[in-house]
Amino acid sequence: MRFPRPRHGAPVLLVLLGALADPAAFACSAASEHGGPDRAAEAGLNVSTGVIDFGKDYETAEVGIGYRFPTDWCLGLGPNVGVFVTADESFYVYAGTDQRHNIGRFWFIDVITSVGFYEAGDGKDIGGELEFRSGIAVGRRLRNGSRVSFGFFHLSNSSYYRRNPGVNSLLLRWSR
Repeated sequence: MRFPRPRHGAPVLLVLLGALADPAAFACSAASEHGGPDRAAEAGLNVSTGVIDFGKDYETAEVGIGYRFPTDWCLGLGPNVGVFVTADESFYVYAGTDQRHNIGRFWFIDVITSVGFYEAGDGKDIGGELEFRSGIAVGRRLRNGSRVSFGFFHLSNSSYYRRNPGVNSLLLRWSR
């Protein structure tokens, strides 16, 4: 039996955004269950730039902006939202989670997952509008309180649609 494919990924994104609307409902009872600065101290806006689909046919520039919420659901896991656009007029609007693993006082590793809406524009068709993104970034806290990291991200529909080529991004990220 073949199931009909959804026309829009927006309903899934709206459900996730609704859950993020009241993040305090998911808050952990413990003040801080992980080492290093707490999530609230490192919440806020972040910007990124880099290359998407590197080494492939649709290699192009990517820029993005995101927001890391201060809410710690437990063990440093919490919500984030954002958007990126490419030089080929593709864009991705997302909501997801991230977790920061501190390595000493200055270094950290971020693990990020999200679900969102993708529009190909003149860029690569990666199968549909509902797409999932996962990534890992290694970063360092700077003396002025800002943070810089370098990350690898993968965007695909996880075979939700018949066509699923996916794209990879290499990004330089900055936050304060």
